[in-house]
Formats: sequence, C-alpha cells, structure tokens
Amino acid sequence: MIPKIETPKANPENLLTIVKDAFQGKVVLPEFQRSFVWSRENIEELLVSILQGYFIGTFLILDTPPERALFPFRTVEGLEKINSQKSPTDHPTIRLVLDGQQRLTSLFYVLYEPGIPLRYSQNPHQFFLRLDLILDGNPDDAVYGVSLADRRRLSEMERMVEKGEAIRFSLFRDSSRFYRWLHQEQRTLGENEREIVEGFYQRFASFLVPVVSISPEAGKENIVNIFERINRTGVSLSLFDLAAARLYLKGIHLRDLWKAFAHENKTLAQLIKPEFILKVISIWENKEPRKSALLDVIDELDKEHFQEQWKLACYWLSQAYQRVTSPQGYGAFNERWIPYTTQLVPLAIFLRTVAENHGGEEMYRKIDRWYWGSVFAQRYDQAVDTTTYRDVRAVSEWLDGGPCPTWLDSFQPHQIDLSEIEGQRSSIYRGAMCLIVKAGAKDFINGQAAVLAECQDDHIFPRAKYQHEPLVNSILNRTLISSMSNQIKSNKRPSEYLPLFLQKHGGDKERLQGTLNSHLIPEEAQRAMEQDDFSAFIQARQRAFQEEIARRVRGEQ
Repeated sequence: MIPKIETPKANPENLLTIVKDAFQGKVVLPEFQRSFVWSRENIEELLVSILQGYFIGTFLILDTPPERALFPFRTVEGLEKINSQKSPTDHPTIRLVLDGQQRLTSLFYVLYEPGIPLRYSQNPHQFFLRLDLILDGNPDDAVYGVSLADRRRLSEMERMVEKGEAIRFSLFRDSSRFYRWLHQEQRTLGENEREIVEGFYQRFASFLVPVVSISPEAGKENIVNIFERINRTGVSLSLFDLAAARLYLKGIHLRDLWKAFAHENKTLAQLIKPEFILKVISIWENKEPRKSALLDVIDELDKEHFQEQWKLACYWLSQAYQRVTSPQGYGAFNERWIPYTTQLVPLAIFLRTVAENHGGEEMYRKIDRWYWGSVFAQRYDQAVDTTTYRDVRAVSEWLDGGPCPTWLDSFQPHQIDLSEIEGQRSSIYRGAMCLIVKAGAKDFINGQAAVLAECQDDHIFPRAKYQHEPLVNSILNRTLISSMSNQIKSNKRPSEYLPLFLQKHGGDKERLQGTLNSHLIPEEAQRAMEQDDFSAFIQARQRAFQEEIARRVRGEQ
C-alpha cells in the first residue's frame, strides 16, 4: 500500500509578517542552508521589485515543533545582536525556511539593521528610500544601500532624511512609526505627495508571496529532494546548496567544512566560491565539474573519502592561490589583479600532479606556459567548466610527456591588440599588469623594487593633457607608480617629468632606462616620451608587451 503523504500546498502570505516572525525567532533556517551571501546590489534589486509589485518567487517552509524538528536549525543572521532574548523554543511551532533564505534575510537586514557586514564588504550597510525620486516617478533608482564606512555618502543621506527627502527602510517595519512620521514629523510633503509615499508603503507592507508548506510527515529525504527541485523554473539553487543538502544525509556538514576553510584562508575564501573545492574533487574523480556530474560524484563518495578529498582540495587551492599572487609566481600581488579566479581550479590540480610525480623545472615551466596562454587567449571568459575539464586532460597528458595542447602551440601573441584593452575587468589588462610586476616594476625615483601595495595604477602620458587621445586609458598607457613618483609626475608631460627622474638616477640615462624597462617601457618608447609622441609610445609599448607575452607563453625566463 502506498503511504499517504500530504501534497505540498501554496498559499499567499504576508511577506512582512514572515520577516517579523523571524525577528521573534519563530521563522528559522535549517543548518544545511548556506549563510547570508547577498550583496548590496542584490538587496537593492529585491527592494525595487517589492516596491514595484513584481513577483519575487515562492517560499518553501516546513512547519514543525522545535523539539521534533527533522533538521538542526538556526535563527536568521543578525538576530542574536538585536534580539538575543528570543528563542525558537519559545514557540510551540517554528517555521524552517528551506527556500527563500536570501530574500528573507535581506529584508530582515534592511528592516532591523543588525549591523553585520554584507558580502564583498567589511562594513554594515543601511538602506534608504529616496522620496524625491519616488515622487518623480523613478522608483527603480530610489533605493540606496550605503556602507557605514562611506561617511560622505552616509552624511548626504542623513541630511536628506532630515530634510524629508529620504527615509530609512527600517521605518517600514512598524506601521505606527511610519504614519507618525508621515502625518506628524515630516513637514515637506504636500497632500498629493503624502498619498504617493503612502501608496508605496502600503504596497510594501501588504506584499504577498506564495508559500509552499511541507508537512514533516514527508520525511527527511523527500524534503531534501523537494528542496533541490523547487526552484528549477526560477532562480537556480547553487551547486553548493544542492551538495550541502545531499551530503547532510551522509552526516557530512558541508557548511562547517567551508567555515573551517574560510577561517584558515580568509582572503582566498572571500575571493572564490565554495563550489571551487567541489569542482576540484569532481575532476579528481574523473568527472566534469558540472552540476549534474558533481552531484553524482557526491552520491558515490562515502563520508571518509569525501572528507579526505576535501582536505586535499583545500590545500592545493591554497597553493594555487599563493602561486598566482606571489611576485615570484604570477605577479597578482593584490586580489584585484588576478586575471581569472576560475583558473585556480585547474592550477590546483596541476600543482598536485607535479608534486606527487616529483616533477622538475620542465613540468613547472609547462604549467607557467598554460597559465599565461590561458590569460591572454582569454580562455576562461566563457564555458569555464568545459574549458577547465579539457585543459586538465590536455595539460595532464602534456605533463606526462605528451604533446603540447593544440591551442597553446598555435597561440599567436602578436595578434593580441592591447590598445583596445581598458579597465580591470579584462583578463588581458590584469595579466599585462602582472607582467609589469614580473618585469620588476622599479620605483621611478630610486630605481629600487617598488612597494607594490603602495603603488597606483596610473597613466604614463597624463590623462589631463592627453584626454583627446582615444587610447589614453589603454593598458598601454598605464603602469604601477608609487605615490611619490606620482606627485613628481603629477600632470606633467613625459618630456617634463623624465628629466626629474633622470636627476634622481644621478643623470645616468642607462640606469633610468633600466628602471623604465622594468615597466616594459623599452628604449624606443622612452624616446617617444622625450618627444611627447603619444602614438609612437603606444606602438612601441604594444610591441614590448607582445614580446613579453610571447616569451612567457614559450616558457622562456
């Protein structure tokens, strides 16, 4: 006889009520759920969607007595800071949010301001609604998230609040507070304007979301399966979300493993996604690092084997990161200069292969050739998982004595037009700056190795004087310059500041040229600088970069 299981049902519920229940400790999160990871931009988009009355997705909720919950649970992040006396055990029934955590926590963050940093930030944020933009019919741009560390912008918003031109979103959590402000405290809005602002508040306060309720009788495994499938027609759950749910059934607490990794590798953990570790494991198990294949690997591995592979993947990813960020390695001395963080996955695999085979200089040189070739061929711009898997197979064969990968063997550095590259989002821009680091990047004043952390990415021909040149912001007109050198250079033309640097080199042109060479500024480029010939300088530096890229891709030191 087929067991009778109650079919999940969707019913509309008030979103603000759900958030308020989270403040009371009644709405909680299962431990296998990921932490709060939404950025300021994500939260702003959510708030705009609610103000506009857009659909923001369903919520999947399990109602259960706290003492008989199928899963360990925790309160919404930040609650312990602002309402620590509230406990889920105070309620006869609690609500576990299986899907909707990021939206719920975002609204809790906005309305209750718990004072915790957001993702990609080291500081808490406050969220404001610009009433002037609302009244101008522009609600899409009216939501402002401001870091508490951004004192200038925060002061501007606070002045707008005082003048009645903006309000904190935290005002929306309590109707009596809002209406007291609207009808008694503010003095700038006319009757029609009050009605418009009140209309947006009502839309926010009465916003309904479909809630799919699950009975505990469905069983732990069925609930995990529902958790996996619920959003397939909407916002996809991350690979890490799905893996955490699957591994939980094996007694593996994936989020605890990630927290331990992040504690030991703080900077790296801010840079990569936890899925990187899982992708390394998947490739070691001869599977592509795609979602479906990786989940198959997770299902196949027992607890002990998975934990061993996790530990190894963490170690070799950290080794890959050190190689990329070291000036002696690939020169990305600051995380923003890493061309592709996704390259860390195959690099970690190659480094382990070489170490376990006691490889010599030739094997490391092959890895270096793959790295620089991938950067300047922009191989990791798209189809990253497929490229990773293909590179691992081809380069591993190459390391074992096979042929050089076809794409690398036929790569033509002279076809790269660096004059088109502007902005640090480009892997070529970042890679080119790393080549300058590898070339030595000496200080223009003293000819000694520059303190890279104190250098600025700045123009060689000053933008103020050459803004009419279309390539003034190109990587070909930029390098790493110390603050003191920048002060001397200021907005002077090269013909004006080069003599000052020459004087600092004791009048020795050869020593000055040595310093310029360390920025991939060859002798012909220096002559162009002496004559303030921007076009000739760009052409000479283009050739210098192309030659350096060719040298790296050929494996020459």
